Amino acid sequence: MTNRTLIVAAPTPVRAATSILLGLAVAVMAMPIPNGFKVIGLVVCVAAGLMVTFSHPYRRRVRAAVEERNEKYTTTISQVLPLFPLWLALMVLPIVTGSWVLAAIVWVIAAAYAWFVHPQLDGTAHIRPLADDNRRA
Repeated sequence: MTNRTLIVAAPTPVRAATSILLGLAVAVMAMPIPNGFKVIGLVVCVAAGLMVTFSHPYRRRVRAAVEERNEKYTTTISQVLPLFPLWLALMVLPIVTGSWVLAAIVWVIAAAYAWFVHPQLDGTAHIRPLADDNRRA
């Protein structure tokens, strides 16, 4: 599904900020800093990234679009599953010796991936146009 067919899309600054923060959360685990600081950085970045997305006013439009289609406004497995590669990176990176260069590379890759999966994460990729609903009926 392309952005042109989305009913409601996340504003670009929201999507960018969330992607940067989720990418940084993964990159923190590759940094040569003490583990306690890694955990603090990880938690702060993930919390801030999710807060940026889920506290933004565009979420009201998402909720209205979902409820207009008589669907439940809940988190589904299809929204959480795309986060698995980021979680896997969080688990594997502490094994690798910390490096600022590696952290920068991981940040770019993880942020790009988070940008790509953001519509699945916030649920906007799963909102079907009403025209699709009418054809099925």
